[in-house]
Amino acid sequence: MSVNWRVRLYQSVQTTQSYVFEAADAGEEEGFVIQALKQVGGKGRHGNTWTSPIGNLYMSILLRPDCDLAQAGQLAFVIAVALSNALDDYIDPVKHKKTLKWPNDVLIDGLKTSGILLESHIADNKLEAIVLGMGVNIFQPPELATSLNAVSEIPVYVNTVRDNILDKLSYYYEFWQKKGFAPIREAWLKQAHGLGQPITARLPNASYKGVFKGLTEDGSLILTMDDGTEKIIHAAEVHFGDE
Repeated sequence: MSVNWRVRLYQSVQTTQSYVFEAADAGEEEGFVIQALKQVGGKGRHGNTWTSPIGNLYMSILLRPDCDLAQAGQLAFVIAVALSNALDDYIDPVKHKKTLKWPNDVLIDGLKTSGILLESHIADNKLEAIVLGMGVNIFQPPELATSLNAVSEIPVYVNTVRDNILDKLSYYYEFWQKKGFAPIREAWLKQAHGLGQPITARLPNASYKGVFKGLTEDGSLILTMDDGTEKIIHAAEVHFGDE
């Protein structure tokens, strides 16, 4: 059954994530969406700031998946695949290359176009909800990033992109719950940025350099070290080549 999306649009908020967390606490059902034209305190992964000027898509979504906490990380890949599919209508694959950076950024021609933030809502050691934050550069990309409008040959409208993303997310979310993670993992790997190339995985207290070999069955990154051993990376900032 498709998710019943219910979107509330605001002119400006501190962060859409906080609104949806409050809704989750209040018992709001799955499918609740907060969208803002502008965020003044947007946040990304690892506490990074997400620049949020008017002209892009910023929204947070409430999901209540029927899964264990250990499986919740798979949603990052479900969402990345859904988002990538939703952007296909705007991107000519002959002129531009769209890839997925581990675990859940969308790149166009190697430049960031979208970022995703997943935060778990836990009660009594049980996963109660996932709050999904998403930002897509539509017209106003930050420095060293790109926007959908910059590469699209058809008109781009923020709310049309939003509705397309929600439609694809509904499909892949249901698909994941019925079919499991394996086909999602395969779809993600077909678009993986830097697969088979040197990368650096930077953790808070260490960095590891090697070749990006693939993903484990739970979505962790497999890094082949110089001595041939494999290092499994569960969470890190990933940099490619000499970055």
